[in-house]
Amino acid sequence: MKRGLIILLFTIIYSTIYSQNYTNAIGLRIGSSIGASYKEFISKDRAIEGILDLDILKKDEMKLKLSGIYQFHYNVNVDGLSLFAGPGASAGIYVGDSSGFMMSIDGMAGIEYKFHSSPIAISFDWNPKVQIITDAGFKPNNFGLTIRYTL
Repeated sequence: MKRGLIILLFTIIYSTIYSQNYTNAIGLRIGSSIGASYKEFISKDRAIEGILDLDILKKDEMKLKLSGIYQFHYNVNVDGLSLFAGPGASAGIYVGDSSGFMMSIDGMAGIEYKFHSSPIAISFDWNPKVQIITDAGFKPNNFGLTIRYTL
């Protein structure tokens, strides 16, 4: 009984010490599109992320969009590793053959690892969208790998 209590106490202390250990970060997101990412923690387990990306749809058609995501981070008791998920929204413009404004309701789920002895964080995420203005519908094919420099 005492041993179990000691292990539980150690686990709680360990997970508190080694939770996300940066406040904000900036980086590059590549995958279905390419762009820039800025992430800022507003509490120990909550963050906001802004993504400005370019999606090349066809030879003469691109989409430039700005996304905002509110993330809930979940500690998995591994130094530097966390899972995250949350809602968001996007707005942007189509450039090229078909032009116009687009808007969507987003979701995001992923995994992030912050290297302990380095200012680098890396994450992999899935960012499905329900586009509500221009070409409306569910857009599930949005995956990304983000490498950030933590500040």
